[in-house]
Amino acid sequence: MKLTIQRKGFALFALGIGLMLALLLLTGAGTQEPPVGRYRMAVTVRNNFTDIYVIDTVTGVVKYLGNDEGKPFDQIRGK
Repeated sequence: MKLTIQRKGFALFALGIGLMLALLLLTGAGTQEPPVGRYRMAVTVRNNFTDIYVIDTVTGVVKYLGNDEGKPFDQIRGK
């Protein structure tokens, strides 16, 4: 009788551990969305020239877009 109680207790313990591991693994599973509103763009017009600046609001880096349009922010040389 004592042996069946121990087996039942071990089975319930193992089931609890398995459920906890499943919960931990499933709550961490998800896609990482890019932050919305991280970059801002400022446009300045002087005479007939248009200057476009991109500001990274997280790091504070400001880059000038000249011939680098269409490139990712990390690849823009800036001025």
